[in-house]
Amino acid sequence: MPFIFRHRNTSAKKGRLAGVLIGASLVLASCSSGSSSSTAATTASTAAPAATIKNGGQIIVGLPAAPEALDPATEATYYGRIVFANMCLGLYGISSAGLPTPVLASAAPVISDGGLTYTITLRSGVKFNDGTPLNAAAVVTSLTRDQTLPTSARASALKDIVSVTATGTDTVQLKLASPDSALTTILAGRSGIVVSPTALAKEGANFGQQPVCVGPFMFSSRPSLDQINLVKSPYFYDASKVHAASLDFTVITDPSTCYSNLLSGAINVAACLAPNDVALLKSNSAYQTQTVITNAYAGLDINVGNANGYNKPSAAPNNPFAQHPSLMKAFELSISRKTINNVVFSGINQPGCTPLAPSSPYHTSIGCTHRNIAEAKAIIAATGVSTPIPVTLMEPTGTLNTQEGEVIASEAAQAGFNVTVQSTEFTTALAAAESGNYEMFAIGWSGRVDPDQNITPFYAPGSALNYTGVQDPTLQSLLVQGRTATTVSARKAVYAQVEKRLASDLGIIYLYHEAFQLATSAKLQGVSFTPDGIIHFANAGFTA
Repeated sequence: MPFIFRHRNTSAKKGRLAGVLIGASLVLASCSSGSSSSTAATTASTAAPAATIKNGGQIIVGLPAAPEALDPATEATYYGRIVFANMCLGLYGISSAGLPTPVLASAAPVISDGGLTYTITLRSGVKFNDGTPLNAAAVVTSLTRDQTLPTSARASALKDIVSVTATGTDTVQLKLASPDSALTTILAGRSGIVVSPTALAKEGANFGQQPVCVGPFMFSSRPSLDQINLVKSPYFYDASKVHAASLDFTVITDPSTCYSNLLSGAINVAACLAPNDVALLKSNSAYQTQTVITNAYAGLDINVGNANGYNKPSAAPNNPFAQHPSLMKAFELSISRKTINNVVFSGINQPGCTPLAPSSPYHTSIGCTHRNIAEAKAIIAATGVSTPIPVTLMEPTGTLNTQEGEVIASEAAQAGFNVTVQSTEFTTALAAAESGNYEMFAIGWSGRVDPDQNITPFYAPGSALNYTGVQDPTLQSLLVQGRTATTVSARKAVYAQVEKRLASDLGIIYLYHEAFQLATSAKLQGVSFTPDGIIHFANAGFTA
């Protein structure tokens, strides 16, 4: 089913996943999950029988929304993460076990000096997709750019790094201002992607239009916002294990069209289906399906301090929530997470009220509020604001997203809110959120293994993913404690306090944790779906 990840991460900007999820159904048509190779995080744990896979062929992936410009420093959508996973590898990635694992690095970082020094050694003999060598100097260039580019969506995640130095041809040393337990996981995301310095020098600000990295596939063209074409890279260090000749991504916003295209063979992989279509595939013996609850979440961002843009000083916009913060609690009490999940998403998601999924070892159950119209009305009455209170809810375009907005509007009306659903093209919605030109935004986050990256980017002052403009010193102090604590038990105790603090009307109403649904058939093998919700095609190919 279509879902919009904010990948403010990111997503962003927000994958938020960004990249931004509204429901999550990834249906891998004609595929069998699994394959193994030295590309580590880009493969799953179960090996596909390589002898049955033929070389050549075109893999076509249907996505429900388009990535932004393909620059790892600035891109902020979940769908961008999927594209990058196949053409722009990073120092580390996420394994099939959900843990950081070396990719372009040859091993885990060596941590010394009380957690203030990270030494990373690179895999040898690696080339960018322009044929130039990967070396320590390239890593320094990429990380420095991530930290200093004015439009970077990575800067807040890397803020603890005070210096990046090439100590050898293949060795990089990072110096930190304070210990950061999340850093290796951060480097397993877009912050760890290394881009070609040669291409960067050539393209400058237009790098996202002609990106060059290390990957099994390389950028070929983007004839429109909704179409991205990749081809097999001759420079990839594991090129012999890459079977497909090309990998194309096409945007299909309508779930029924996505389903029809899947059945007709117009696409081989669908990430744009509705839950009822997945149910049909479950009853079709030609497909196999599975559902996984991930670290992703969906929620409602409310603009309470972003009047002039995320990179400007916090200022309250002219809307009821900014003027009367208690109305956020009233709005939360006016809607039912369970109803939204059941009516719109056929019950596949897991209702929740914090950014940490129950599957996370850092999650603590705080007890979610339930729909209570009487209490919501009492809060509204106490503010003195006249009803009905007008609210503009920005929903990314898409059938299910619109349905979600309509359910929210219908329920909230009973408490005294008059919600107008504003259907907005995804990248346009992200731009509006960043600039502060919105009131309420339905957006999701594709989730990270480390809890810090599911929270800090969305609340840190000046972060490109902080659409709400919230600045809360108490929360920031807790987040610092969470990053510097070194044991799971110590960090969990801190994040229990964080989750309670986030329930205190801090700009985001969390709704549910996304479920990813996979359906596979026997025509396409070697597709890997890792626990971070990313689809990898490095070893995928057709058997017929």
